[in-house]
Amino acid sequence: MTQRLTDPNILLAILDNLPTSIFVKDEDLRFVYSNIQHCQMIGKPEADLLGKSDGDFYQYEHAHGFALRDHMVLDTGDECIIEEMASREDGMTTPVLTRKVRLERPDGQVYLIGTNSDMSDYRKRENQYKALTDTVPVGVAQIDENLDITFANPLFNAYCGGDGSENDKARLLLKLREANATFPGEASKFEAEVQGLGNQPRNVIVVSSGWLEIADGLRSATISLVDVSQNTELQRINSEISRLNQELAANMRKLSDAQDDLVRKGRMEQLGQLTATVAHELRNPLGTVRTSAFLLERKLRDKNLGVDTQLDRINKAIVRCDNIITQLLDFSRTRHLECALSDLDQWLTGIVEEEVQKLPSHVEVELLLGLDGQQVPFDPARMQRAVINMISNSVEAMEGESAKPSRLVISTFRKLGYVSLRVTDNGPGIPADVLARIREPLYTTKSFGTGLGVPAIEQIAQLHGGRLDITSEVGSGSSFTVWFPEVQSREKSAA
Repeated sequence: MTQRLTDPNILLAILDNLPTSIFVKDEDLRFVYSNIQHCQMIGKPEADLLGKSDGDFYQYEHAHGFALRDHMVLDTGDECIIEEMASREDGMTTPVLTRKVRLERPDGQVYLIGTNSDMSDYRKRENQYKALTDTVPVGVAQIDENLDITFANPLFNAYCGGDGSENDKARLLLKLREANATFPGEASKFEAEVQGLGNQPRNVIVVSSGWLEIADGLRSATISLVDVSQNTELQRINSEISRLNQELAANMRKLSDAQDDLVRKGRMEQLGQLTATVAHELRNPLGTVRTSAFLLERKLRDKNLGVDTQLDRINKAIVRCDNIITQLLDFSRTRHLECALSDLDQWLTGIVEEEVQKLPSHVEVELLLGLDGQQVPFDPARMQRAVINMISNSVEAMEGESAKPSRLVISTFRKLGYVSLRVTDNGPGIPADVLARIREPLYTTKSFGTGLGVPAIEQIAQLHGGRLDITSEVGSGSSFTVWFPEVQSREKSAA
């Protein structure tokens, strides 16, 4: 078994080579031992120290303070840990952390054993740290285990709500402990409200390092206060900027829509002029063809030349062309609406009865009138064209639907200051890609026609101050609804 080292010379050699200042005093506070580090700190060789006291090397106030603390340790046996300034004869001073304890030998002899830890590097780093904290926008403080603030930068003092006095700091620490029971001993992060300078409440994020050992068992905690009140204001500003950006985007969309509308109107005007010219140039020769066909029919009637079928085809083609020319002229016509108060239900009944005579026999028509004789302002000629176009579109869509009876429902009703005229069919419905383009002039999926039927309906609805709604479900049918105000606008609409 290895025996414990007891050779005093070896032990003294070990003490001399320790990087810590060590000294021993007797009951009269005279030095009886000083290792090499302690001798270097005082600036005297051990031979000049032994048998002498602090009063032989330090000024009275320092030596007196050392003696008071030494006697306290010898009398009470309590350990003493304190930060002191060690001075040399050449005037140099060194910050040290001193720890003193009482040692009693078996024979009753009492000694005072002390150690000094050089804190120069620590103080240098601390000063650099303090200089740095004065420039950062964060409140910073250091707290010892007695909850005394050993350092506080100016911003931390401002968060105390007073003049930075000890009482102000103590009140701030108390408020922070109320916000978090583990503060400041445990590492933590939490939010609290403090009364800033000028009694302005501030929301802060509190960050505590928890207890950290700095030297020879001495512990402290560093706390930081980060003001997030400005972040709240920044969030408000960001929200306002976001709102303004949304408004700007909406206005840009409106501007784009307005520009598109201007372009569309320009194109529509050009299209109107073109269609009017084409329709006018076609109507005259078409009249000549109609007259010639009529004369041929009269001359060849009852002569059994076998041309009756051809003449019938010519007449049907003339009617179709004439209808196309009428659509072109209706779409391009520029004149004011001639609105008058009329019983829309009664007027619609007459139009439907006339149109039903022209429909295929397999088409069932149901008329649902819901205005109860209300007088409504509308242009009968324009509205008649809209109704005929809606009926024609629905009937054409139902052609070839032999799996189920073709049914057409024409209805009127009133809602929120508007009257509506709706035509609903049970045809195949309109595919989504077609529905997206059905309002475009000249767009058609038929092998015949101008593609102006639906645009003409929408134009008539808009001229009346209303709109056209189109709904459709593939396999179930479609609905075309013209809405317009039940009270005539003071402004006159132009086609």
